[in-house]
Parts: sequence; structure tokens; C-alpha cells
Amino acid sequence: MPQKAQLLRKRPRRATRDDVARLAEVSTAVVSYVLNNGPKNVAPATAQRVWDAARQLNYKPNAIARALSSGMSKTLGAVINDLSNPFTAGVYEELERLASARGYSMLFVMSHGDPQLEIASVNQLINRDAEAIFISPCGDIQDLPLSNEQSRFVIFDKDSPVHGAVCIATDFERSMEMGINHLIEHGHRNIALIIGLTSQNQSDGRIRGWYSAHQKAGIPAGKIIYASSFTREMGYQAVMKLLEIPEAERPTAIFAGSDMLAVGALSALNQRGISVPSQMAVLSFDGTIASRYTCPSLTAIHQDQQQLASLALQTALETPHTDEAKLIKPELIIRESCGCHVTR
Repeated sequence: MPQKAQLLRKRPRRATRDDVARLAEVSTAVVSYVLNNGPKNVAPATAQRVWDAARQLNYKPNAIARALSSGMSKTLGAVINDLSNPFTAGVYEELERLASARGYSMLFVMSHGDPQLEIASVNQLINRDAEAIFISPCGDIQDLPLSNEQSRFVIFDKDSPVHGAVCIATDFERSMEMGINHLIEHGHRNIALIIGLTSQNQSDGRIRGWYSAHQKAGIPAGKIIYASSFTREMGYQAVMKLLEIPEAERPTAIFAGSDMLAVGALSALNQRGISVPSQMAVLSFDGTIASRYTCPSLTAIHQDQQQLASLALQTALETPHTDEAKLIKPELIIRESCGCHVTR
């Protein structure tokens, strides 16, 4: 038994299937059948010897080899523009948690809002055999290799179908209608929208919802200010631009397209000595934890991060993969910035 004793000694290298086979005195094929539960049956006594040998050697199957044999990498990828946004960070944190619970690993790649880097990042994940890729594109969706045979695509924040992918989003049109109707209930008839340039396309549900909600309410659509990104700085700059309008013509309420834009807006209004909500109401879209701790606390249309992540993962792993948009319901969270008198 000298060979077995030698195998059981502490070794710096990782145990292999060959090691398990030698210790159990079987072929490597039998080891594979036992550890993979098939495709061929193995006598119980022989199978027990294999399991005992694997346990003694602390054998862990090679994930790459297992992926090659099964045709599944058990790896998912995500291309992210900006992790400083608490909404984005929350969705991807929940996605990673759910994926891990199902035995999948997540690869995260940053595009930093650069469309060319975004395409390179997607190709990198495809080459790493990611079974599915999650993305909220900063560039043109048509530039992405959606028709590749390796990876499925799940696109966040797109509420209409895209060929070659499944889109996951909150119901943007309904969200805009809920927010505008709430501000109208407070007596506002001149409402401004601050939103990122990525939403400038008229096919975006937020823009469609903006116009249709005003039309249904029978009031003119308010001014839209397009910021270059959904950040605090852009929200601040957008409000400073808005305040250049003469006071008699100035909007009396602001609908911010993200919590970060709303935080910047509150800062600008405070700096200019404009009271919220008595002089300017503010309503936000996202409803992350950040919206609860502003002063005043932000009334918001809430996007459920956990539900978005769960639906996205379920979609990525199911078959067949169809070209469709799956929408979740928004929720109005009433706090103080709209003019409602509530207790935090």
C-alpha cells in the first residue's frame, strides 16, 4: 500500500481525478460516473470507495473541465456603467446574491459610460463563456452582438422589445402617470422633468409617459431638461438652469428621473433659498434608500430592485429565450418633498 500512503500525504498540488482513481483502485471513467451520478451505474461498494477516496484527498472537481463536459459554464456576466448609483448597485448586488444561491458565479465589468468600452466588455464576457449577460446600455443597443450563439442578453431599463434579448424594466409609462397625477393633486400645473440624455429617444417609456400623462390630465407638457447623466452633479446643474426662467413662468414642481438627480436638485434649491415643498415640490424616480434620508425626505416612484433582479435571473436561465419586454409595477412612496405631511 505504499502508493496509497503516498497519495494521502499532504501535497502542495490540488488532487486530480487520476489521484482519486488510483486511491480507489478504479478507472478515471468510474470516478466520473460516480461523481457525476452517471451516465453509467456503478456498484454501491465501488461507488463508496470512490467517495471515500475523494473525501480523503479533499478532491474538488475542476470547474472548467466540468463546464466543458456539461456545455454550461455556470458563469453570468454584467456590464455596468456606474456603481455609484445606489439603484444600479442594489440591483446588481441582489442579482449576484440570487445567482450565487443557484450555483452561478458573476463576472462584473465596468464600461464607465463609454460605448466603445461597453462593446469590448460584452465581447470579453462572451469570450469568457458567460451564459447570460446583463446590461443597461449606454450606447446604441444595435451595436451589441445580441445574435451571438454563446450568451443570452438581458437588458435592464428598456421597456420595449429588442430583437435578440429580453428586456426587464419598471413600467415607465405608468410610473410617469402616477408621479404627475400626484403632483397635479397638489395643484401643480407647470411641472418640469429632469432626466438623463440616455432617455432622449422618444421610444423611451419615460418620455412617452411624460407626454401621455399630461395629455390625459388636459394640461400642457412641462419643460424637459436633459442632463448628461443620472448623477447628483447633473441634477444640481439642471435645476440651476431651470432657475434661470423668470419666476412668473417657472415650474412649481420637479419630477427627477432618478434619486441622484433629485438629491442634486435639492442641493441647488437649498443653495438658492427656495423652500421644498412650499416653493418647489420635488418628486423622484427610483425610491432607493437614499431617498428616505434627504431633507426633506423624497416622495418617489419606487422601482423594486429585488423584483427586477429576480425576474432578470429567472429570464436569463429559462428556455426558450424570446424577444420581449417584461415589466414590473411601480409604487408611489409618499414622503415630504411633494407637499404631503407625513412622519418619517
